[in-house]
Amino acid sequence: MNLELHYHKPCPALQHLISRVTLVQIQLEPNEPCQENPFPPQAEHCLNFYPHSKITCRNYADQSVVQLPGCTLIGPQLSRVDLSMGPKMLVISVGFLPGGMHRLLGVPMQEMLDKPFDATLFLGKEIEDVNEQLSEVKDFDKMIEIIQSFLLQKVNNLKRLLPVDLVVSRMVQERRSLSVDQLAQQACVSTRQLERQFLERIGLSPKLYTRLMRFSRAWYMREKDSEVSWLEIAHACGYADQMHMIRDFKDFVGVTPTILQADLERSLLRMHGTTFEP
Repeated sequence: MNLELHYHKPCPALQHLISRVTLVQIQLEPNEPCQENPFPPQAEHCLNFYPHSKITCRNYADQSVVQLPGCTLIGPQLSRVDLSMGPKMLVISVGFLPGGMHRLLGVPMQEMLDKPFDATLFLGKEIEDVNEQLSEVKDFDKMIEIIQSFLLQKVNNLKRLLPVDLVVSRMVQERRSLSVDQLAQQACVSTRQLERQFLERIGLSPKLYTRLMRFSRAWYMREKDSEVSWLEIAHACGYADQMHMIRDFKDFVGVTPTILQADLERSLLRMHGTTFEP
């Protein structure tokens, strides 16, 4: 198997909207079997392009198995998915800053919970044209240019940035958790207003989002370093003890950390940690 992974920071004009663009390209050997790749839920919202191979998604939220469209919007997630990919695969993932997808689409994010959506439903045929252009070029820098050109056309029509978006972005970047009262204070709103803004812009309550962020950090640490112990991870991520971490794993992926680790070791692809890459 040949795997290429590239991270790109957005251009300055898009840095208030997206955090990164990630390109993953995999080429299997002729006799190498295709496999399902597990993806635990993460806090980041994404616009994904699959310009080459078709992607099949097994969604543990409703046990559905569907073929994803070439341009897919991924909003708030609380359940694991497994992705099956062809022998030659390219995934280009645009990661939004907290509140960014809501600002682009104007859609309440709680309506997009745990479901992949065809991006053409929200962004029209124009996004299909972007995916077609991506399929015709081989240079990664040119692919980034195509995507950023599309997004730059949208920046003048975004919903306005709110203090809560900046507060949550800092929380993600600094890899720390804040209480609901701290979040409300820093966002200059009441706790009730904070709840409403989170559901609209993030799709989850502040407490649930904070739990998901902590779980994502724990999984990222394990994905990045299989030698670090689960106990070390629990302490590093702010869990009271290892049992609290195990409970989060069972809630978000339905299995213990050890079982999920075994699934990861059979997987060809690692993309969960892209949220935390510089």
